[in-house]
Amino acid sequence: MNSKDEIVRMFDGDRGDAHPPAIFTQSGTVGQMDSCGSHWPEANFDAEKMAELALQTNKIFGFATVRVPFCITVDADAFGCGIYPGSNDSQPSVESFRYCPEGEILDVPEDLISPDEFITSKRPSIVKEAADILSKNEDLFLIAAVNGPMACVNNLLGMENTMMALMMEPDRMYSWLKAVTPHLSEFARVLSETADCIMITEEASSEFTPPEYFDDVFQAYIPDVIAGAHKGAFCTTHTCGETLDIADRLCALGQDGISLQTDSDPDAYMQAMGKEIVKLGGVRPVDTLMMKKPEDVLAEAKHAAEIGFDIVTPECGVPPQTPNENLMALAHYREH
Repeated sequence: MNSKDEIVRMFDGDRGDAHPPAIFTQSGTVGQMDSCGSHWPEANFDAEKMAELALQTNKIFGFATVRVPFCITVDADAFGCGIYPGSNDSQPSVESFRYCPEGEILDVPEDLISPDEFITSKRPSIVKEAADILSKNEDLFLIAAVNGPMACVNNLLGMENTMMALMMEPDRMYSWLKAVTPHLSEFARVLSETADCIMITEEASSEFTPPEYFDDVFQAYIPDVIAGAHKGAFCTTHTCGETLDIADRLCALGQDGISLQTDSDPDAYMQAMGKEIVKLGGVRPVDTLMMKKPEDVLAEAKHAAEIGFDIVTPECGVPPQTPNENLMALAHYREH
């Protein structure tokens, strides 16, 4: 049986050979929505519906983890960007970049909302309320997610615009990273009052940000958000895409655990991540969890445990179309 205690022990340093299954990334699926009646897009904008949908990973499948929110647009919404609400099977997305009209990045405005205004605005407040509701289930390990500084700035300005600015106007980019970091750190701190773990989702892939910018873009700012999370919770980070050439540096930011997309070379990633940090992952969310059969999920989860993943999880957000039977297989892979 999956339990909160065995996940806590992982972060406390007592790892043993349990390798519990869990979901630390986006967890909402259409199957869960149909079971509980809390559907997207409403469940992304209503605390009670968000909490009810998040709870289904435990109620239906038996995972010991629950996680909010289901998207990465909370910060962009709070900062005033236009948000497309999504649909029953698609997440919200940013549809207008308030601070980059017509592709021109603006300076950080003097009247940018304060961290206090940020955390009390609508969407962050909804996530906090949903986390508060879920925290009443004391036997479950609650994960709350916030964006890292680069992920946030990508939302505010657009990824293509930030990539270009990093090359052409790096100081302007650094000013934006510096400006949003206090807001994200405070959001992490507030959520840590309720959650067991804060997951920081950061756009650190070398496919988008060249490794030579690591110190100026990531090392300079993510530790402040991690510090906010550590006020009351464990902290993990998550990055999609190729990160092998910076994996060791991503593991040295001060967090307790890390989730990376390792499928290109799992053995090399395991070596790069080392033994100190709690390693989450091993199951491909699209190729295996969504597209293959339960027996394939079982095999991949078992292999993940064998090669050293401490907590066996999807390596990115769970696709909304993932079949219930495949999530059930992941949740109970140790029983087979």
